[in-house]
Order: sequence, then structure tokens, then C-alpha cells
Amino acid sequence: MMKSLLRSATIACAFSVLIEPTLAGGLVPHRVAYDLALESNSQMSDLAVNMKGRMVYEFTGNACQGYNVNFRFVLETGDSEGNSAVTDLRNRNFESADGQSFDFRSQTFVNEVQTEDITGTAVRDGDKVKVKLKLTEDTEFTIDKPVIFPTAQLLKTIAEAEKGTTVFSDDIYDGSDGGQHVFHTSTVIGSPRDIPPDESEKPIGDFRRWPVTVSYFGGEAGGDQPPDYSISFDLWENGISSKMRLDYGDFILNGKIVHLELLPETACTKPPASADLPAAAPPAEDKPAAETPAKPENATKDAEPPKSAAPATENPPAATEPPATDKAPATPADPETKPDK
Repeated sequence: MMKSLLRSATIACAFSVLIEPTLAGGLVPHRVAYDLALESNSQMSDLAVNMKGRMVYEFTGNACQGYNVNFRFVLETGDSEGNSAVTDLRNRNFESADGQSFDFRSQTFVNEVQTEDITGTAVRDGDKVKVKLKLTEDTEFTIDKPVIFPTAQLLKTIAEAEKGTTVFSDDIYDGSDGGQHVFHTSTVIGSPRDIPPDESEKPIGDFRRWPVTVSYFGGEAGGDQPPDYSISFDLWENGISSKMRLDYGDFILNGKIVHLELLPETACTKPPASADLPAAAPPAEDKPAAETPAKPENATKDAEPPKSAAPATENPPAATEPPATDKAPATPADPETKPDK
């Protein structure tokens, strides 16, 4: 289940093999925090008695140098017997602007104990993608079919929405689920919203937005096969998502924006050759890449992440620098990720 949660967080950064700079220029660098709450319904599993959490997502970069995505997903769960656990998912990735390469690092902590740490690189080679993973032992494999990476998926969704497309499908590789799987996705796009945005959405700006639902399948979708999970959200034409709904079948999480910060845009200049991508910049002195956002209403006095959420194992590079090709950097300590009491 937690690997599925990691994949769902990835959609917030949520497609073509080549990204046109004129299209990609519309994505705005930003940092956004969502509070997550369990949606009660009669179909809900007894395993999901209580869940609450927060996801913090940061997007930077441009159509020349490529795109950096950094997020942290903290979920607190409790059962009917009073047992509780905190799962802390962290992911940081760099996607080249031409859609040819994707570098990532994914870490999972459960009650302060690290249970997963994966670093990977995927490089396109014609119609195939070659993947190298650093796990307990190095692993290499080839994806023998066309796939797209997460930011390219986001760009394609916006482009299809602007054209009036209502349904399309893609195979996506995002490094989730152990970094060894490709997921088939089916995307449904509704008509542009014509109702005014709510207060949490007003800082996004005066842009069009569409209701989008993306369903994820472990294999090819077909017949009556249900998705592993699906996520619904309002997608704005500048790349920001709001009104999230994560449906896992036996439980549903709703996500609401509690903090949004538009980040400075960097000038789009000629990108370096793929073989000459700069290494990650050295970390600033004891300063995380992401500043602490304003505390949402009714937040508790304690502004730190929950004690159960283990800190990052190393300081991060500057958020606008791509990772070195042989090692994706650790995710920094993100803005406040503690679920409200």
C-alpha cells in the first residue's frame, strides 16, 4: 500500500518523448503543501480506521535545463486497537528537458526506521529505456516499449486538455514501486471549470483548470480490471494541482492546499549536453532547500515534522541543480509535514 502512496504523490508533478520548449514554458516553479484527511464511506476497510497526513511538493526548473521535483509524503495511521504508525516517503528527481533521461532517489521510513532507499537512472535509447538501480546490489534492465517520465506526463495532460481531449492512455516510468515496474495509466479529462476558485486556490492565479482523473494499472488495462489506485484533481494550466482525491479502493484520502508559494523562475538558456550535466551543487550551510511555509489555520504549536518521521540522511544540493548522473541526492527536510491534530 505504501508504495502505491508514493506513486500517488508522484502525480502531483504530474508526457511525450520530446518536450517542446514553447509548451513547457507554461509550468510555474512552486512549492505547495496539502493536508490529507480520510474520507469516510460505507465501503471503507476496517484497516483504515484513522489516517491523516501532509504532502509537500516542490517543482523547479525550465524547458532548457530540465525539471527538478522534490516531495515528501507523511501519513499517520491508526487502527481500532489504538496502534499507530507514521510512514515518511521522500522522493527527489531530475528529468531532462528533452525527455531522454530521468534520475531519482526514493526513500521510505516507517516509525523512524528506513525501510527503502533506491537511487536510479533511466536513459532513453531509441524506443527502449535502459534503467540502472542502486539497491542492496546494483540492478540493470531494459524497458522494451515506449514510456514517458512524470513531468512529460504532466505536460501532455495539459496539452490534451487544451485540445479538448477527454481520454488518453500512456505507460509511465517514475521509479516507484522499487524502481522495477512500468505502470499503464488511463487519463480522463473533464470540461474546464467555470466555477470560481475557493480561497485555497486563489493564489494560483487567473488560469484555466480542468478536472482530471488518472488511473494506475500494474499491467495493461482492459476489460473489467480495476486500477491499483486512481487519483482525481483539478489541474491548472500552469501545472499546479488542487482538490486531490486519492482512491485506493478500500480507503480514500482527500487533499486540500494549506500553503502555496510561487518560486522565482530561472532564465531559459541553452541546456548543456547530456554528457556534461553539472554535478549537484554543495549544500548551503545547514539550510534546507525548502523554507518553512506559513502555518495553516488550526495548526499546532509544534512546527517540526512528526518525531516519527526520520530526518534526511544528508544535506541536499540547491533545488535548481540537477543531480549527478550516477547519484540522485537525498530529499531535504521539507516544509512543515506534520499532520494537524
